[in-house]
Amino acid sequence: MIRVLIADDHNVFVEGIESLISGSEDIEVRERCYTVESVMERLSNAEMDVVLLDISFPQIEAGLGLCEYITQTYPTVKVIALTMHDDASLIKRVVKKGAKGYLLKNTTKVELLQAIRAVYQEKQYFNETITHILLNDEPQSRKSAAGVALKPKLTPRESEVLALIAQGLTTQQMAAQMFVSAKAVEFHRSSLLMKFGVPNTALLIKTAMELHLIA
Repeated sequence: MIRVLIADDHNVFVEGIESLISGSEDIEVRERCYTVESVMERLSNAEMDVVLLDISFPQIEAGLGLCEYITQTYPTVKVIALTMHDDASLIKRVVKKGAKGYLLKNTTKVELLQAIRAVYQEKQYFNETITHILLNDEPQSRKSAAGVALKPKLTPRESEVLALIAQGLTTQQMAAQMFVSAKAVEFHRSSLLMKFGVPNTALLIKTAMELHLIA
């Protein structure tokens, strides 16, 4: 039985995806997660085979960070990105983060089940639509994607972690203050480093100050 975790912050969509999978003899939805923290917690406590991840969970950069976290921390877990975004540059970024498949949210039941079975068998899954988008990638889309990173858009959690990092708090201290796990704090820290394009905390603080995101 292929064990599936659905990660999306929209309850209606999760129910819809689960209804597509229900009735399958070899695929079962074991977990439904509506926050990044819950995904990390469930994966640490239960074995999963495939994660269906809304790449805008709750925003694109956070979704990409979570995708990378999953594929690096749990290499046997296969990630399929589920999104409304059909931008070639985003598809490429998702693949670089380790996702084995990419589906649009208007996917059919047949296609969804095919994708799950394919990645479970160590294959990649990109349908004709996604393949066509990649083959017809235009320079303008790459320019748009490149311009976004000048002043990163942070989630409330990332803003909180950034402020606490600037105060000099340790990971454990931040976890206690935010009432989350140390792993969750490290995830947000990694996401911040990725968004700012810096290799360490010192440069993160320096860049954030230059962008007037912290005092």
